[in-house]
Amino acid sequence: MNNKKQVLIIRNSQNDNLNGTDRFPIFLAEALVDNGYEPTIVSQSAKILSFARDKNIKTIRGRMSKRQNWGLLFPGYLIWQCVLTFWYWGLFVKKNPDIIHIQSRDDFIAATIAGKLLSKKVIWTDPKELKYIWKNTYRWFKNPVGKMVHLAARFADKITVFSDSERSAVNENIDAGSSVWQKIKVIYNGVTDSASQYKKLKKDGTFQFCVASHLLIEKGVGEAINAFNKFSSEHKNVKLIILGDGPDEVSFREEAEGNNAIEFLGRQDNLLSYIGASDVFIRPTYREGFSMALVEAGMLSCPIIATAVGGNVEVVKNNETGILLHSKDALALYDAMGKLYEDSALRQKLAKNARAQYEQLFQFDKIVVNDFIPLYDNIKK
Repeated sequence: MNNKKQVLIIRNSQNDNLNGTDRFPIFLAEALVDNGYEPTIVSQSAKILSFARDKNIKTIRGRMSKRQNWGLLFPGYLIWQCVLTFWYWGLFVKKNPDIIHIQSRDDFIAATIAGKLLSKKVIWTDPKELKYIWKNTYRWFKNPVGKMVHLAARFADKITVFSDSERSAVNENIDAGSSVWQKIKVIYNGVTDSASQYKKLKKDGTFQFCVASHLLIEKGVGEAINAFNKFSSEHKNVKLIILGDGPDEVSFREEAEGNNAIEFLGRQDNLLSYIGASDVFIRPTYREGFSMALVEAGMLSCPIIATAVGGNVEVVKNNETGILLHSKDALALYDAMGKLYEDSALRQKLAKNARAQYEQLFQFDKIVVNDFIPLYDNIKK
């Protein structure tokens, strides 16, 4: 007889790539297996399912509507939710899970209703969307889908978010002290420690800065290029590598034109090998939720320069685990580049502190043991 607790982890996504939020349920499932649970990933996303299978995690192909903006077709959305609720009810009857852990918008409604009809434990993890989903929910003629998600939230046992900044953004759209407000708990996202696989590579004396980002103006890539153009004109044997792709790539390449010290490497499956081989990691974004790239840089003991926006300030402590700047300030970024280039002792200090902070707050197996498993065990049906 199988006495392991059954956990159904539900995550649907239309992303073409697997971002940190899409990988989170698989990493959670891996850690749960190590702690005696039996998780199953439920998703319509072929990439999520494939990634889960590669990790030997059980999977079930879920259901997801291709339409996301319903607008005047809201009656159709109600019908879709009824169909989805019935599908989840059948799945839960068949699988009889102990915990239902939901991580996507439409499933917040349907899977919660189905789960509660069967008296199951239901936990939500916000995929950084509730701050948008719940906008205008208190205006009667606005956002009917958000209203449905808000109503379903009253029946969830707990709602977890990845950072204090995310909780603040979510709470702006709900009543202070409400039952939903009181259910929200911050549990930091993290990564499994793989630093030993990415030891610093011996280079030819080149000092390497690294940006890993979707190539959008709001990610601050232009500021990084402008700052480095000035920096590289004054220093030899320096390099800026830019990892990722996106709609503004052409304009960024034009800004970097003529500077052979800037390399656009495109989207890479293994970002950590590039971050681990860099001397400084840069995150100059205009706004940010909770950056897994910063957590990974800390894990790899890579000094960080980042903008003081959103969740960045929860990962980077100025002059302790990295250097924080105002956004949209290429000159300040240039100065920070020079500061870390010149001061090896400061780089070592930031790297050591960032690694220590990772071990204390962002090591994922510890997060699962210390935060998610107690959440699963302490919520009464």
